[in-house]
Amino acid sequence: MTEARSDVSDSSDLLASVLKEQRTLRTPVALFSEEHESKSVRQRFSHLIPLSKPGPGEQYAFEVNLDACTGCKACVAACHSLNGLDEDESWRDVGALVGTRKQPYLQTVTSACHHCADPACSNGCPVLAYEKDEATGIVRHLDDQCIGCSYCILKCPYDVPKFNVKRGIVRKCDMCHGRLAAGEAPACVQSCPNEAIKIRVVSKSSETITSTGMLPCVFPSDYTQPTTRYVSAKPLPTNAQPADASRLMLDEGHEPLAWMLVLTQMSAGAFVACAAALWSHALDLKLAGFASAAALFTGVVGILLSVLHLGQPLKAWRAFLGWRKSWLSREIIAFGGFAGAGMSTIAAWCMSDMGAMRLTLTAAALAGLAAVACSVMVYVDTRKQLWSLANVSGKFLGTTLLLGAALCATVWEWSGAAVATWAIGFTLAIRWALSAWELAGFRNALEDENSAWHRSARILHERLRGQMDARAFLLVATGLVIPTLIAAGASSRWMLAASLALTFWSQLIERRYFFTAAAGSKMPGN
Repeated sequence: MTEARSDVSDSSDLLASVLKEQRTLRTPVALFSEEHESKSVRQRFSHLIPLSKPGPGEQYAFEVNLDACTGCKACVAACHSLNGLDEDESWRDVGALVGTRKQPYLQTVTSACHHCADPACSNGCPVLAYEKDEATGIVRHLDDQCIGCSYCILKCPYDVPKFNVKRGIVRKCDMCHGRLAAGEAPACVQSCPNEAIKIRVVSKSSETITSTGMLPCVFPSDYTQPTTRYVSAKPLPTNAQPADASRLMLDEGHEPLAWMLVLTQMSAGAFVACAAALWSHALDLKLAGFASAAALFTGVVGILLSVLHLGQPLKAWRAFLGWRKSWLSREIIAFGGFAGAGMSTIAAWCMSDMGAMRLTLTAAALAGLAAVACSVMVYVDTRKQLWSLANVSGKFLGTTLLLGAALCATVWEWSGAAVATWAIGFTLAIRWALSAWELAGFRNALEDENSAWHRSARILHERLRGQMDARAFLLVATGLVIPTLIAAGASSRWMLAASLALTFWSQLIERRYFFTAAAGSKMPGN
């Protein structure tokens, strides 16, 4: 019994000593916590971030030392972990710049949002989901405001905003503004083992921003005035290019937008054709009403389909808020007015008032053309090389006239109106003229390496050849075979209906590769 008590006592003493020792252990977590709270470690990153907030006319900016960047992607991993990003989401990218055989060069490049002095993402957002902090200059994305239209992705020439499919919104780097406010370095800055990334205070002056800082191979900085500075002890070759520059990547197809553009332009064109025929006394009230109803139907369907493009469709009603700066907001407002004008033509038709019909049709035609003009500017304002003013306006106006005349020709032929003959002839002429113009532009861009959209032409030729061939087949079918069959005595009603369907499909194919072959600019590696 005595021995048992002795064993228990020894065990109790051992347990007490172990617990006492455990309370004094210097665990890694405890050591890190103590060091982090110490003044010496807190100052470890002080030379990588400003010690004071920006003054008037200044803002925070990234500074990347290219000589110190090894492409280890520690910054990418830290950004992903600290911000709780999804598995396939990244706000910071690492790419590479390469030279030529005569001038060899290889340099890894890390990039994130440049927190531009004049951010294109903010200027284009239709719901004001971006804000540029007046004190720090940081461009923040307001997730709760976003409707997921992705227009900021098209607007940003550096491919910074990223669409999050899971949440149906766009997200981007915010320079870890919460950490900066607390005197802590952003995740990418703190994680870089070579201290290649720093936060600096720079002037917001456009002269200062556009004269220094950015890489020579990226989009010209006078557009958005990016504030990121890339520094190196050795000069960067002016002919350096991203390592992935030769890859012919397809952009997002934006199917709902392709359908919306083709349908709304067909609707606008039909109202224009109907108004012209009515003012020339080639139509009576009944025939004008039939064509107006068909035009209104296609336009409304196109507008409704556009909502499917949004990641947050229930918030679509807010899309007019950015009308002061965003062409997308203006387009949405314009199409709202167009739909209202189209409905007024139906009201005039129901009242059997020829005078009111002329006025409402004219108003609908003008509203439709204004809406198409806004659609043109939505894409021109992105400054993508393929989406030049001449190219986009030619395509959109051509589709408007072609499909509008084709729709009216079909409706009038089924109604037995003599004016259908004129509409058929106009449709055929526009079909061949538009195709010849598009083909000439494509061939010139493909053969000329200095062409602004040579890269897009190569994508069409090498990656989308099947779609180009399909359009060529449809051109022969609608521009040659069907007119020949009609002349030979085939039913013009059914032939015109088939021609309208095939022409619509042809324009839909074109509008899809209008997006996929856009070849937008980006940072190396994005």
